[in-house]
Amino acid sequence: MSKLTRTLALLATLAMASSAFVACGGNKTESTADSTASVADSAAESAADSAAESAAESAADSEAAPAGEISLPDTDDTLTIVCWTDADLANMFDVYGSDNVAYQNCGGNGGEASTQYATYLNSGDDVDLFVAEAGWILNYINDDSMSAPLSDLGISEADYADAYQYTVEIGTDNNGVLKAASWQAAAGGYAYNTDLAKEYLGVESADDMQAKISDWDKFEATAEELKTASEGKVTMAATIGGLWQAFSTAKNAAWVEGTTIKTDVAKEFTDMVKGYVDNGYVNPNVEQWTTDWTNVGLNGETLGYFYSTWCLGEGAQLEQNGGNAGNWNIVVGPQEFFWGGSWLCVSPNCNTATEASNFIKFFTSNAESMEEYALYSGDFVNNKKAMDKIVADGSNSNALLGGQDQFAVLSEVAAGIKMSDSITKYDQNLKDTFLTTLKDNISEDTDTILSKFTAQATADNPDLSAE
Repeated sequence: MSKLTRTLALLATLAMASSAFVACGGNKTESTADSTASVADSAAESAADSAAESAAESAADSEAAPAGEISLPDTDDTLTIVCWTDADLANMFDVYGSDNVAYQNCGGNGGEASTQYATYLNSGDDVDLFVAEAGWILNYINDDSMSAPLSDLGISEADYADAYQYTVEIGTDNNGVLKAASWQAAAGGYAYNTDLAKEYLGVESADDMQAKISDWDKFEATAEELKTASEGKVTMAATIGGLWQAFSTAKNAAWVEGTTIKTDVAKEFTDMVKGYVDNGYVNPNVEQWTTDWTNVGLNGETLGYFYSTWCLGEGAQLEQNGGNAGNWNIVVGPQEFFWGGSWLCVSPNCNTATEASNFIKFFTSNAESMEEYALYSGDFVNNKKAMDKIVADGSNSNALLGGQDQFAVLSEVAAGIKMSDSITKYDQNLKDTFLTTLKDNISEDTDTILSKFTAQATADNPDLSAE
């Protein structure tokens, strides 16, 4: 019996671990973090009762059996997973509890990875699985030289009966072949500083806050109230980019139809955000992923951020941007939205097939292990059964949110996520180009901004045309 199977069996007999979070960096790391040792030690202690262990082993062996035949080889002992960061993978390795997994860095961020992956995958260097983002996953799953079907690992769509359906649709290529599986549903919400909300808006609870920003008209009215009360010292939203994410994703509108760039949503947003900038509701000079973005939260210069699930764990954006004092809460906000999401894809060169199959199923289709991962990492996992159980049990409490259960809020959002009909292979490029053009030309009129955007976008993508 493998170490992984033994760990799975023992974990099935333990109480769920209390909520904890980790994040770390590096170019290539084996899964030997202290927290991994802690999980393994706890499992070892529970092994004292040999009868219980034997029963657990039998259950785990049955659970781990692949649904279909694995056709890729098992000629390597180490499962190598390529990504641009190990912020999620470090947590996953800890919960997985195997020494036979390793992280390989490729790209400094998701945008870089979208182009650098091709070079790495063609280099002959070791890769079994790789992580892809919604904005550019289509470039990889629709290329059989870059990705293999999940069926090559004995995994089928039937394994995802409890997944959020959009994640399955996005992981399916143009020929109807399932090529990728996601461990998360990237639901988002509006996280706000409770001290500032009370001081300037008289808000005493998350319900009070949600009532004040339950649609975009109320959000704008509250932004004006905040501006007046704080004498312009506090913005309503930290960045234009965050506003865009919340505003645009609920529209479920594609950037491209045929070969034509569509700008309807971009125009609507530009009109709105120009008013926000003019009135001081958002500072156009604050960029996401910068120290300014961090500092406006730390220094009390913004009331809130639009965050996705992956922003809410220890070491992630909420803590970096000011949530370490526990004086933040999260609400749905003006509309349900999502931000990103990550999928595990199989390299055609995968040579650790059984471990790869076990890893994917552990994090994308097994409700019990996904519940364990959700409670450990704070990530909203892609399994309705697991998330419903956590919320019903009241087993999650996020110290960064003053003990609030973010899953109770995000569950409402996740049920409404719809993006599979709207994504295209151009999304990452067009989104980045639009936001850069918007911020660089915010003082211009809307038509000028959109004209500059489409000019740059068609120059970058000669196969596209403007409306």
